[in-house]
Amino acid sequence: MYDYRQGTKQTNIQPHHELTKDGWTIVSGDPKKSLRIDCGTPQEGPVVGIWSCTPGIIEMASLPFHEFVTLFQGKALITVDGAEPAEIKAGDSFFFPKGCAVRWDIRETVSKYMVVAGTGPVV
Repeated sequence: MYDYRQGTKQTNIQPHHELTKDGWTIVSGDPKKSLRIDCGTPQEGPVVGIWSCTPGIIEMASLPFHEFVTLFQGKALITVDGAEPAEIKAGDSFFFPKGCAVRWDIRETVSKYMVVAGTGPVV
């Protein structure tokens, strides 16, 4: 069993492949992602786990899956479908629908609990 309560120390989050392999465009900086998958597979999903990324700006024109997240570390500005950016920080939860355009302006390394669902590869 995995404990996702706020303030619980998370371990075994490992560096993962380049963000561009997942369809992200790196706009600024040199962001690097790390990942821990607790349930599911990246090939089919759904996936439950932890995603972390170092500072930088990344964009995806059309998210290929639905995603519900709760940030437990860091700060970022999130822009969805060109709307006004929203500042997010530890404790904030949000949902990204499949097909939305999303931009992460990561100001401090972020770590999020995630539930990702859709068809095809999800991570």
